[in-house]
Amino acid sequence: MSSAATLLAFQYLTLGLARFSGGEFRARRDLVKAHGELLLSRELLARASRLAERQRISRELHDLLGHDLTAMNLDLEVAGHLTQGKAQEHVRRAQEINRKLLGDVREVVSTLRGDEIIDLRQTMERFCTTITRPTIHLAFPSDLDMDDPLRAQTMLRCAQEIITNSIRHADATNLWLEFTREGDHVALRAHDDGCGTSRVRAGSGLTGMRDRLRELGGSVHFTSQSMHGFQVDIHLPLLEPAP
Repeated sequence: MSSAATLLAFQYLTLGLARFSGGEFRARRDLVKAHGELLLSRELLARASRLAERQRISRELHDLLGHDLTAMNLDLEVAGHLTQGKAQEHVRRAQEINRKLLGDVREVVSTLRGDEIIDLRQTMERFCTTITRPTIHLAFPSDLDMDDPLRAQTMLRCAQEIITNSIRHADATNLWLEFTREGDHVALRAHDDGCGTSRVRAGSGLTGMRDRLRELGGSVHFTSQSMHGFQVDIHLPLLEPAP
């Protein structure tokens, strides 16, 4: 084989290896993205499953125990008017116990139907340890408490959307999430070192984030430049705005 033919064969081999290496890299990158999205989806599904189970239990308690105790209370009321002396005293005592049980059932049902309390910091820390790419750098002050479940849920959904977008679109190596408290507001500043974009187009995810925040008196601003990453700035009141 001539030296020219050998060189040509070597070049083809090199090109083939480069293509294979590039394809393998893209496959691994896509696998990491898919894994990250799966982890976020699993968390959402688990939370939805817990909420559905709580609602199912609350309906069972309300429909079974609640109705039976209410019917028993009516029967005891009638019995109280038909009895006298010691018997009437026992009926009244049973009526008091029944009222207490009915109140306890209603309290449990109300608690179960309430919004799930979210430990935002703990949930975010769990996300940061399970997502491998991009590497998430979380800053969350220890004195930031969100007692309103709806607002905590909203901030969690926004953070999840930011992480998902960074995994799916940014091709970022790092993502920084910084939560702060600014007076009576909670703020989230997020930015990555991904490819960015010269024009921000708000798809369903970003639009949903804006609408969700707006309903609670909050706001969001998106900033990006091509090859300079993507930035999101969120502000949300900690309390319901005064009418």
